[in-house]
Order: sequence, then C-alpha cells, then structure tokens
Amino acid sequence: MEKAALELNQVIKESEEYSQYQTTMVRLMEHQELYQAVNVFRRRNCELQGYDDGVNRYQEINNLGLEYEKVLRNPIVNEFLVAEQVLSRKLIQVYETVVDGLELDYSYME
Repeated sequence: MEKAALELNQVIKESEEYSQYQTTMVRLMEHQELYQAVNVFRRRNCELQGYDDGVNRYQEINNLGLEYEKVLRNPIVNEFLVAEQVLSRKLIQVYETVVDGLELDYSYME
C-alpha cells in the first residue's frame, strides 16, 4: 500500500493542477505584502467556514470578501486562488476515489 501511495504522490506532483498551483504560489510569494494579506484572508475564511455551530456564516464570509476586495481583485491573487481551488477539488476527487467502498466505523464520534 505504501508503494502505491508514493506513486500517487508522484502522479499528483507531476499533474497540471499541481504545477499551476506551484507556479502561481511562487509568483504570489514574490510580492510578500500581498502574500501575507492573502494568507490572512485564507486563514480567516477557513476559520469562518470551519465553525459547526449551526449558524449560517454567509454574511460574515461576504463581509470578509468585501474587506479584502482590493486584494482579491489582484490578478496574481486571483490566479493563485483559482489554482488552489482547482487543485483542492482534484485532491478531494482523488481521496473520494481512494476511499470508495471502504467501510470504516466512525460511530464513536457521535
């Protein structure tokens, strides 16, 4: 199983999605202030989306987007965030394929 995981890791590293993500990240990191602002936005966005208290966070997420509108409109930031989203969706698809049909007991988490 470990050999297959290493092979999958290599396939991901050689994928167009990962290459685009890496390229756009390097480009963004060349602008340190912009990179730091994007990271604050990403962190706050993850925190808002990670709450699981039954409250709809739409307005708070919308307000965050408005607060960072200038940063988000930057073409370098936009390219990076799109590449990150594309890679993340692809990794989710890979994960779902890997675990498809596996039956694991998570009842202890209820």
